[in-house]
Amino acid sequence: MNKYTINKAFEKHFPFPIWKIEVDCSNNCLAIEYRNPTDTLPSFAVVTFEGDTLLENYTALEKEWTIASIQDDYLIFKRFGASSPIQAGIQVLHIPSQSIIFCYQEYVIKGVYEGIIKAAHRSIPSGIDYYIDLKTGIVDSGARSSLHLPHNNITYPISYQGYVPDFIESFSFEDQIWLQPYKEIFIWSYHKKNNNSFDLYLSLSTKNEILDNKIILTGLDRLIPQPYFQVKGHIFFLSNTKQEIATYLV
Repeated sequence: MNKYTINKAFEKHFPFPIWKIEVDCSNNCLAIEYRNPTDTLPSFAVVTFEGDTLLENYTALEKEWTIASIQDDYLIFKRFGASSPIQAGIQVLHIPSQSIIFCYQEYVIKGVYEGIIKAAHRSIPSGIDYYIDLKTGIVDSGARSSLHLPHNNITYPISYQGYVPDFIESFSFEDQIWLQPYKEIFIWSYHKKNNNSFDLYLSLSTKNEILDNKIILTGLDRLIPQPYFQVKGHIFFLSNTKQEIATYLV
């Protein structure tokens, strides 16, 4: 019996187009930023890999705030400027209570580590680093012997340029095909022409045969340059309208 099949885990719809997604790989959560096209104000949601909603429709008061990272129960925001991609401003939201832990307008994020935000002060010459405790907001300028980056195992398929097996070639795909090895199998992703639009497919195979095959997205008006990202066997697709996230398990 084939133990590898493509199964839909969940699908989430958002009222406005998705601008950004951050992943907490340690706690199996996605932070999603979506923006109202009229005023570009950002709203935020947090969902688990199982589709449970932890935060929904949390809207910022200013359009300059964007997601920097998500870690444990905390959503980290940074501020960007009108004429620069980076502006002073760091804000941390406690997700369960939806309360702001701290908001500093004088610091710029340099990096996010386990439990710590490394920052620079906008008015102090470069070379001095500040360390902000994620849970308390306490700022310390003392040197740190070690900082640990959050666990990250996000992977992406690559555009495959090698020999395509006959059982894949027979699908008559459009343009390129993507390949990602996973455990004992291979994950293929490709577009097929359907009248005046395109459909996006996902296939699982061994070296010799197809194990499963599914249409993931239909009616695309153009080819998607990067079809999905994967974390721990969860494959995440963004719809052509950028208002839905569909998640599949293999």
